[in-house]
Amino acid sequence: MRISRSLWTLSAALMSVALLFAGGGVASASTSWTIAPVVGGLNSPRGVAFDGQGSMYVAEAGQFFPIDVGPFGVSRTGKVDKFTFGGGAANSVWSTAFDSLYDSAHGAPEVLGPAGVSAIGNGCMKDSQGQRNGCQVLVIISESRDGVNATTPGLTFSQIGHLYRLDGASGTPTDKSDVGDQQYAWSAQHASLWQEFPDSNPYDVLVTKDPTTDTIRTFVIDAGANTVSEVMPNGTNHIIAFIPNDPIRDSTPTCVAQGPDGALYIGTLDLAANFAFGPGQSHVYRVDPNTTESYLTAAHVWASGLTTTTACTFDRAGNFWATDMFQPNPNGPPGDLVRIPFNNPSALVHIGGGALPFPGGIAQGPDGSMYVTVYSAITAPGIGAVVKVTTNG
Repeated sequence: MRISRSLWTLSAALMSVALLFAGGGVASASTSWTIAPVVGGLNSPRGVAFDGQGSMYVAEAGQFFPIDVGPFGVSRTGKVDKFTFGGGAANSVWSTAFDSLYDSAHGAPEVLGPAGVSAIGNGCMKDSQGQRNGCQVLVIISESRDGVNATTPGLTFSQIGHLYRLDGASGTPTDKSDVGDQQYAWSAQHASLWQEFPDSNPYDVLVTKDPTTDTIRTFVIDAGANTVSEVMPNGTNHIIAFIPNDPIRDSTPTCVAQGPDGALYIGTLDLAANFAFGPGQSHVYRVDPNTTESYLTAAHVWASGLTTTTACTFDRAGNFWATDMFQPNPNGPPGDLVRIPFNNPSALVHIGGGALPFPGGIAQGPDGSMYVTVYSAITAPGIGAVVKVTTNG
């Protein structure tokens, strides 16, 4: 399922009104929080990540431009931005432009471009394409060439659906894999799994070290093909798991994080189920990246009760965190954070409700606070931002 801006808009409006009285999670009495602005003026910000130097990277999907219902348009307004911190502020280091798609296929604006971003290593200041000290900064671009061409033949672009590695010092991108096209082809070959295949929308990326071998590995979550895959050093895509469909539609996996046990934890949007049955229909699946199980059975439910999850991470204490984009709140717009103890996945704590509108990305900063992108599903120019959430308890 493509994570479309139009579906986000419709669902946000309906859920915030119709589900307002269904209640959402309320933080425990021992938990309080503060929220502070970090960076503003962003266009549909999605993923956020930190490297070992404490620098912050933010993916912006891009800007919307007026277009007839049906076809895609393309611009170069997608971005990945790097910020360092000093003098009490976030300071821009570089901003690298990427392809961005826009359309109004369902009668409302939609933007798809740079989505998930991930970083690892302390050498990210080296101007070396990240080869020194194990530094890697990766970004995944939404959609796929073949999927877009099926809707809008002849559209000119080169980066849609690709995985890029960014130089930590300059932001120069290097194309590592055509993930979207490979996933689109895979879903066409496995059309029996879902009625809307072929489809691909690579949406999140994780670069991490294998806790056993210490080798660097890269994983991608595809919200269209509903897969967890590993991108091999030669750029080929290896399917590890297919995320099961929910009772109404496909589950739409949106994020991946590595747990304290080395396993992958994948959050799901479950947009249709959350709308049809009320909040709490989204799940977190656990996947062993070294599994010998079939990809059809490799994903196992670890936690439930979330609502339209769009991003996830683990903090350094081992807690799982997720952004729930459309969690209804009685005191403000939809959206909050969910914190789940690793050893007690049924204990969900909701944080920031009413003050984190439409969150789309999350990462723990070097100061221990959680950094969250907001207004991720809104295409009004410059409305997006990164905020810092600091909890007590």
